[in-house]
Formats: sequence, C-alpha cells, structure tokens
Amino acid sequence: MADIRSYLKEKEKREQKQESYQTKIRKHKATALYRIVLILAVIGAIAAIILIQYKRHVYTAYDTIATTARTGVSNTTDIRLGNAILTYSKDGAHCTDAKGKVVWNQTYEMQSPMVAVCQDVAAIGDYNGRTIYVQNATSQLGTISTNMPIRDLCVAANGVVGAVLEDSNVTWIYIYDAQGKALIYFKTTMKDSGYPFSISISPNGLLFAVSYLYVDTGDIKSSVAFYNFSEVGKNKVDNFVGGYNYADILIPAVQFMDNSNVFAAGDDRLVFYRGSQEPENTANILFDDEVKNVYFSDRYVGLVFLNDAGSTRYRLDIYDTAGNKVLSQGFDNDYTDIVFDNDSYIMYNESEMVIGNMDGMEKYNGSFGKAVRVLIPTGVPFKYTVATADSIDIIQMK
Repeated sequence: MADIRSYLKEKEKREQKQESYQTKIRKHKATALYRIVLILAVIGAIAAIILIQYKRHVYTAYDTIATTARTGVSNTTDIRLGNAILTYSKDGAHCTDAKGKVVWNQTYEMQSPMVAVCQDVAAIGDYNGRTIYVQNATSQLGTISTNMPIRDLCVAANGVVGAVLEDSNVTWIYIYDAQGKALIYFKTTMKDSGYPFSISISPNGLLFAVSYLYVDTGDIKSSVAFYNFSEVGKNKVDNFVGGYNYADILIPAVQFMDNSNVFAAGDDRLVFYRGSQEPENTANILFDDEVKNVYFSDRYVGLVFLNDAGSTRYRLDIYDTAGNKVLSQGFDNDYTDIVFDNDSYIMYNESEMVIGNMDGMEKYNGSFGKAVRVLIPTGVPFKYTVATADSIDIIQMK
C-alpha cells in the first residue's frame, strides 16, 4: 500500500514538472510571437513614415548625374521609345539609347511622316505613302509595303501593325506582321460602317479598336468597334466582336492602355471599356469644357481642358482605368508634353517642368538649365533622362 502511495506521489510530481515545462514553452512561444508582432509593427510604422515623407517631400532642384554629347539635327522631332529616344524627320529616323549611342538609323523620303508607338516599338509611315518601317528600341524589325495609300496606322508591342488604306470608293483596314505579311484585312464604307477616324491595337496584337465616323440622315454619329484576332474572333464576320454607337458626337481618339483596358475620348465624353476578348463599356464621363489634349499610360488617362470659367488657363483631370477621377488640377504653364511615372505626372516644356502626384501635391516647379526636347522616366523614382539638341542628361531630383 505504501508503494502505491509513493508511486502516485512520484507520478503527481512528474505531471507537475511536465505541466510546468509545457507552461514555460507556451510562455516562450507567446513571448516570441509578441516580439515578432512588435518588430513587424515597428517596421510597418517606419515604412509608413518613410512613405508619408516620400509623398510629402518637395524637390527644390536636381543634379545632373550623367551627361553625353549628341549631334543635333535641325528640323527633327524627338519622342520617347521605351527608355530610348526616337528622332525622326522627313528624311529619316534613328534611335539613341540613354548613353547617347545611335542604335539604328533608317533613311527614307516622306512628305508627312506619321509615327505610332507602343512601349518600345514604333511604326513610321508617310501619309498618302505606301511604306511602313517597324522598329523597336534595339533593332529594325521589318518593312511593310502597301498597295494603297496610307491614311492612318497603329502598332502593337510585338510589331503587329494596323493600317487604314484608301481605295477609290472603299477604305480598307489591314493588319500586318512586322515583316509585311498581311494577316487580316477587311473593307469599310461610309454607308455601311463609316469612315475609320481613329485606330488602336492592343500591345499583344490580339484586339483592335476603331472609332468610326458616319452620317445618318444628315446627322453626324460615331461608333467604337472591337475586333478580335485570337480564336474567339476567328468565327466572327471580319473578326468583329462588338461595338457601341454614339449620336451627335465625334470620337477622335480611341486607345488601348494595356491588353484589356481601352478608352475613347469624344468631344463631350470620356468612355472606358474593359475585356481581353470582347471589351465592354465600364464607365462614361461627360463634360462641357473643351478638351485640348489627351495623355495616357497603362494606369491613367489625363485630359487637359481649356479652363475658361476657372482661375487658371488650363485644367488637368486624371482618371484611372475604372473611370474614377483621381485628380483635378488647374495650371497656367504652357507645356509640350505630360508624362505619367507611376503615381506622378510630369508636365514640361523646353524650359520648365512641373511634377505632381495623385494626391494633388506639387513636388517640383522649376526651370531646366537648357532647352529640353523630350523627357523620359528611367524607372527610378524622380530620376529622368532629358534630351536637348546637343546632349542627353540623366537628372535626379533633390
């Protein structure tokens, strides 16, 4: 009997020790978890403070951290081509990288050169001409020859080109690969579909949008039509997968922002569509003021209005892909271009630059040291490539 009592006491002691050990483990785990949560909270708070300071930070100047001489050519135009510079004129075009190296050079003779750009791919053709040159920022991709005069063109990021070609009584729309092979073509007439006023192709080359202008019983009307060149559209007549009609307005611009977001800018509205196969209307924004210019990125659309009723000369309204207005900003500066860089916009002319963010904060308002022809975001926040007539500079805001 004594042995049993002794055994039970020993067992109780062992259980107490075990319970004490497990309690220590639980406390240790709880302490470790608390420390981890505390560390994460501190890191989150520090990150939030840095982000707030970053958003609120105002730049007063910039440093030129690299500069490369370039040979300027008169009567030429510089535009962005990815992170490179495309320079073109009536006599030819060439591409220069950020270090000033001429990557390729294309000679031609054109009376009215037209240039379409998608990311780092460009298509260059002459209005009323019959040749289109396709290039990207690193090489020449091909040449397209048409059998009818060119009226308009667009290009995808993979080099696929859309072209409006004029016949005597019919207007044709051709889709070519970069080497000039006709992939798809169909005709349009003023009576049946209208005249193609604006065209755009998705970066992957699978969707095509056309803004048509037509007259119905004496009234001007517009329509936006979508065509699909993937398997979805192969069984459709002329690959047509849907469209929208608009009475008594002009729609001079239709544009893909990415492979599934499209917008159309009319004289009294901004319309958004979404869909990677059959785009559908998702937002309609009506306005009364006159639109002066339209700018876009893969995330935002910016409309510049003549601000006659306001205290400033112009007004910039910026919308996201869902059609939400994220900013309305008045300004007086004359400008040659507006560029989006993540959640910032850069408005500039050859002598001055304004940088703002989507919170309505002006981050910088100042002058360039020399006449700037084009500004290109580098992918690093507030670091830009600026091209002048005789140099390519990398500047960093400070």
